[in-house]
Amino acid sequence: MFRTVELPTPAVLVPARELHTKLARTGRDHPGLPSGLDQVLRDLAVRQEGVPVTVAEPSRPGSDRSLRLHTYGYVVTLFPTRNRDGYLVVGIDPLRMRDHDRLADGHLLVRTKWRAVFELPQIPPGSSAYWPRLNGEWDALVRARGDRRQAPDISPAHERFLDTLDELVETTRRFAARDDDSLARYPYRSADPVGERRFSGAPVYVFRIAGDRMPERGRLVRLRGEPEQRGEVVRVQDDLVTVRFDQPLDWNRLAPQGELQDRPNEVVYAKQREAVALLRSRKAHNRNLMSVFVDHDARPLTAVSAEPAETLDADQLAAFRAALGVRDVLAVLGPPGTGKTRTISEIARARALSPDRGRTLIASFTNRAVDNVLAKLPRDVVVVRVGSEGKVDAEGRAFLLEHLAAELRAEIIATTAVARQGYEGVPAAQEWAGEFGRRIAALREDLAAEARAGQALDAARRSVGGPAQQRVDDLARALGDRERAAAQRADRLRSLLERQERARRRGSWSGRWAAWMARRRSDRADRLRADLAARGQEAAVLRGRLHEAAAALDLATRDAPQVIAAAGVLDQAVSARRRRAAEAGQALDAIRAALGPVHAVPVPPDTGDPAALLAALTDVHVGLGPWLACLTTRARLLDEWRTAVSGATEQLYPELVRYADVVGATCTGAASRPEIAGETFDLAIIDEAGQIGTADVLVPLVRADRAVLVGDHRQLPPIVGSDVLAWAEETGDPAVRDLVTKSALEILVERHALPPSHLVALTQQRRMPKVIADFASAAFYGGRLTTHVERVHNDPLFTGSLVFADTSQLPVRDRSETPVRRGATRGTVNHAEARLLARLAAFYHRLGADWALIVPYRAQRRLIAQLLTEDIPDLDAVDHHVGTVDAFQGGERDVVLYGFTRSNRAGEVGFLDELRRANVAFTRARRQLVLVGDMDMLCRARDRGFRDLAHLLRAHVLAHGEVRHHRELMTVLEQREAGAELA
Repeated sequence: MFRTVELPTPAVLVPARELHTKLARTGRDHPGLPSGLDQVLRDLAVRQEGVPVTVAEPSRPGSDRSLRLHTYGYVVTLFPTRNRDGYLVVGIDPLRMRDHDRLADGHLLVRTKWRAVFELPQIPPGSSAYWPRLNGEWDALVRARGDRRQAPDISPAHERFLDTLDELVETTRRFAARDDDSLARYPYRSADPVGERRFSGAPVYVFRIAGDRMPERGRLVRLRGEPEQRGEVVRVQDDLVTVRFDQPLDWNRLAPQGELQDRPNEVVYAKQREAVALLRSRKAHNRNLMSVFVDHDARPLTAVSAEPAETLDADQLAAFRAALGVRDVLAVLGPPGTGKTRTISEIARARALSPDRGRTLIASFTNRAVDNVLAKLPRDVVVVRVGSEGKVDAEGRAFLLEHLAAELRAEIIATTAVARQGYEGVPAAQEWAGEFGRRIAALREDLAAEARAGQALDAARRSVGGPAQQRVDDLARALGDRERAAAQRADRLRSLLERQERARRRGSWSGRWAAWMARRRSDRADRLRADLAARGQEAAVLRGRLHEAAAALDLATRDAPQVIAAAGVLDQAVSARRRRAAEAGQALDAIRAALGPVHAVPVPPDTGDPAALLAALTDVHVGLGPWLACLTTRARLLDEWRTAVSGATEQLYPELVRYADVVGATCTGAASRPEIAGETFDLAIIDEAGQIGTADVLVPLVRADRAVLVGDHRQLPPIVGSDVLAWAEETGDPAVRDLVTKSALEILVERHALPPSHLVALTQQRRMPKVIADFASAAFYGGRLTTHVERVHNDPLFTGSLVFADTSQLPVRDRSETPVRRGATRGTVNHAEARLLARLAAFYHRLGADWALIVPYRAQRRLIAQLLTEDIPDLDAVDHHVGTVDAFQGGERDVVLYGFTRSNRAGEVGFLDELRRANVAFTRARRQLVLVGDMDMLCRARDRGFRDLAHLLRAHVLAHGEVRHHRELMTVLEQREAGAELA
């Protein structure tokens, strides 16, 4: 779809101040880009039908849109000048696949003359950018495109909702940018590449830092002056910092001395704004999103009777079928352990293997949640994981796009190596083909010489043959007459039989007339057959006589000197022809042997006729030319392909993504990762949707035709900065506050935006022991969570699955929390709890148990990680097992250790008053849950909601669990550790 726009006066282009620098930098990787505006003007002039133009929405509210001019090889990005009299050229980038997709989706075809000046004051008076007109034409195109897609119109209520989202995104970005002003910098004295490439080929460098300030492990950093070069700190040791970069890094462009800087994350806000823009322009693939989120109007489900591959309970089966039949948005509410992941797996598998195969996007806010789902997908589903290797869990790394591309590359190289061996004989075959042609030419000359020698022998015999020669000539004439007459009668018989067959097939005649005609044709055919037989006998007699006459002629003339001489010449010609034919056959054999693995060269049949052999050999030689050209091209393409594949694997990414059944990524990664940014999906499944805000969840939702939100709105809500929360409160708008503090799933459920058919609740849990699940059900789910499988308890430390390790009996100074400060961030640690938790973690780690240690505060996590390094020196293992509550949402472990951290006289529990945090932590356990805290203080908490929860917990543990005291448990662990060392 396009709209043609004629501009009456030339459009003036002015290079932006940084354009030349950008071109120089980009041109190093893309030599085909123009070096300046002169080349741009020439390339624009070539498009006489008009220049395809797309309009990009502003990156921030209140900013201008931008224009993108498309040449045949690159895209020019323009912004209107302040006076709207021309355009600033701010960027020139290679034409990529997503640019083709944008053009195919819709563009303006602008016809005008393009001019360039070097500075703004040089723009001719009276020039115009025709900015309002181009914007109007683009808006009309967008409306027409939305109408064509049958997308609902954007109503005033939709506009208000989108405006609020834009304001929220911009406010959040502004607060984050304010914090970015103080981003730490880390000057380095040297930078060296490292061989730590793992399977992804991601570039890894070690920087020697100058000064005392060091980035933390896991920190996201960038190279100052090279904002596109971003990476993650994977190791910090002394003054050495190891960074794994997201994209290939040109060693020649890496300054030997420079600065690393903490990395601001503008991508999140850009993709949120992009999602809002897609909704505003009616380009979202899920056309009914606005109707669901704003109008609370969902389209009816399509009835589906599909059966899952695995057995599902009644709730899961209802969710499975509803997901396959949803036309816009479905919500699956799943408390912990109710089989959300199992249900997601069956939905994805059914979509992958259905006749109308649809590609599924599985996304979540955290990498861990995505990897947890992908690891449980059936093996017959083709899965691709898109993300940075350093952030992807071990469960998801096998599906990483880089990993799969590396495996595919190795397979291609191995396969093509074998295939390429078959083409090694092509050059030799080409040389032999030339020799084969020369030998055929020589054979043709020898055959002509043989014919001339035969004619000379015939002439010599005639000169001395006399009556014997005359008899041979007479018999040859007579035989020729008989054979011509027989041929004529054979033609008449064949014609007669064909007419008879046509008449029989038509069946148009019937009765006596048809029978009479059939008898007449049959009689004529019989007479012709008899005549042919007689003439055949006469010809056979004549051949015998001719043979006898020829023998008599040979006997009469063989002693004549001229015949003897001519016969000798003929014998020599025949010998030469036979020798040449053998040589041509040898050349053909050599060609067949060279091409045998890749092409079967035909062998001419030996009929004894030299002329037929020459013709057959000539045909083979003529046919060899195109085949050799084809085989040479194939060999070259194999070489080029192997060379290309042996290098960077990025070119394999589109094919891997295209043939994937399921693609996994974070919500932001679904739009920001270049490998899938332009891809669309049949179904988007958003896991852990209960902790994803609306602005974040819309990023993947606008890229799929349909959506299933899976989560638990009674677990952790979205993470919100205090300044953003304060801003939301200041607006006084409940809708704004909900968008800030609640997940999209919670808003949809609370506002009854979805009909009951679109809300499916899972209630049967199979993860936790009953004692843990019963507490979670009573405390968080109104008693609706049921347990259908009871696990056999087997733990060397505790007699029950639910344990509370109480620090209340310790002296106040020992059990109390300690405030700490790290830069501008305040935190809380509890040394008594940390020591016990570290001992417990080390104990279960030595047992080889699948354990997790969860605490609410990052400072407490750092303290415990530091203590654990004495028993677990593997930092990756510590990171995998120890984290805050937010990091473990969506995961599960056999043993979960949880420390409350807070213990103070005032009864302050801080953000523990968000009870959903406790819900998340407690419900991760599959076999054993050990809680560590000051029970007395927790039951005296000032926050009423938390105090009630603590009293309920104490009563449940006393009735159904086990209480252990800090000192006694530490003694038991020390004794067991000492016994293990002695053993």
